[in-house]
Amino acid sequence: MYLCRVLAGIPLLVFALGCADGSSTQTVTGSVSYQDQPINSGAIAFYPGESRPIQAKLNPGGGYSAELPPGDYKVTVIVGIDLPEGWKEGDPTPPPAVRLPPQFTSRLRTPLTATVAPDQSEPIDFKL
Repeated sequence: MYLCRVLAGIPLLVFALGCADGSSTQTVTGSVSYQDQPINSGAIAFYPGESRPIQAKLNPGGGYSAELPPGDYKVTVIVGIDLPEGWKEGDPTPPPAVRLPPQFTSRLRTPLTATVAPDQSEPIDFKL
């Protein structure tokens, strides 16, 4: 009877293992700067082929951290706007502190690329 239960459970185990997601992600870190100055707010977007982008927030100092599957990516940068103290809804939005050339913000025109290796450990920095 015990053997029958064990044998009956094998197909379920094989099915569960066969359906496991084989893709893994790597923690990718790096920094983004423009004219040797860090971009302190905004985001960086990684475009894997024709799929949706994977975005990571830019921290003060221009650093980022993202979970990315191994592969090749087109990369764009989105500059954030630092709202002044006391700003409230309806107030005019201030211009961004940094204005990037349009090619760095367009998926179609970006010259920025990244290749994430399965064992990625080196940072991927973008010096614009």
